[in-house]
Amino acid sequence: MRLTSILFFISFSIAQDMQVKYVVAYTIDIDWGGEIETVSEITAAPGYGKFNGQLNPKRWIFRIFGGQRGMIKVPGTENIMGYNAKRKTYWVTPPGEDPLFADTNLGNESDEEAEEKEDMEEVSITIGTEEEGSSAQKFGRKYWFIKIANDIFKDDDVTPSIERNLNDGIEEINGFSTKKWTTTISTETNNMIIEEWVVDELPLRDSLYAYIASTSEVNNEFINNIDGVKFSSQDFILGVDSSYTIKKLDKIIVMAKLTVDSDNGWIQSALFEIRELYTVPFDALSYTIPEEYERIKIEKEESE
Repeated sequence: MRLTSILFFISFSIAQDMQVKYVVAYTIDIDWGGEIETVSEITAAPGYGKFNGQLNPKRWIFRIFGGQRGMIKVPGTENIMGYNAKRKTYWVTPPGEDPLFADTNLGNESDEEAEEKEDMEEVSITIGTEEEGSSAQKFGRKYWFIKIANDIFKDDDVTPSIERNLNDGIEEINGFSTKKWTTTISTETNNMIIEEWVVDELPLRDSLYAYIASTSEVNNEFINNIDGVKFSSQDFILGVDSSYTIKKLDKIIVMAKLTVDSDNGWIQSALFEIRELYTVPFDALSYTIPEEYERIKIEKEESE
C-alpha cells in the first residue's frame, strides 16, 4: 500500500503539465441492425476530466440514430457539464442527475433522441471496468454474455467442448506488445471463437483513472462512464459450462474479438479494442465547451 502511494505521488507530481488521452471502441454485428460502433474518448489531467461518446451505426438506414454526447469536469465546482454535439447544446448538471442525458428530462425529448439514449445505454455505456465496479454491475454485464452463449448452444444435447490456447510469440496491437489467447467453444453445429490480446499492466490508464478521482468533487457517475464494454472468454465459458474450471487471467485485455458460427442468437461478432493511450502536454482548452454551443437550463427533478 505504501509503495502504491509513493508511485501515485511521483506520477501525480510529474504529470502536472501532462494529460492522458484514452480511446476505446466497441463494435457489434447484430442480425437486425448490422454493425454498430461506439467510441469512447477520455482525456484527463489531475482534477480535470472529459468524456466523449459517439454512436456510429454502419447501416445507413440507422445513421439517423447516431449521436455524440459528452461531459466535462474541471476543478472548483461540484457540477459536471454535459453536452449534445448533434444539437450543439450544453448544460450544467445538478447533483444527482445523469450528466450525459440530463437534457432528455426536459419533457421535449424527440423519438430520435429517445432511440439514441436507449442504444447508447444498451451498447455503449457499461457501468464499471473489467477490474472495478459494484458486484451488481459486474453481474449485469456477465449475465448479458452468459445469455448470448446460452442462446447459441440452446439446441445442443451435449455440453460444448472448450479449448484454450496461448499463442507463441508477441503481437503488436495498436502499439501494445501483447500475448494472444484463443478460446474455442463448440459443438457439431455451433461454434464460438474468442481471441484475446492481453498485457500485464497499463500504467497510463491507471494514471488516467487516478487523475479523474484526484478531486473529491467528481461523483461516481463520471468515473463509471469512462470505459466501453468489455468481454472475455471467461464470461462465455460461464454461459455454457458453469462447472468448467478456469484460472482467471491476471492480465488486461487490450483487444478482444468474438466470432460466432451459428444460426442461433442475434449477435454475429463483436470487437473491443483500446485504440489509443498516450500522454500529451496539458491543454486547458481540452476541457471547454465550443463557443457556438447554446446553454440550456437543467432543473433538478423533485423527489416524490
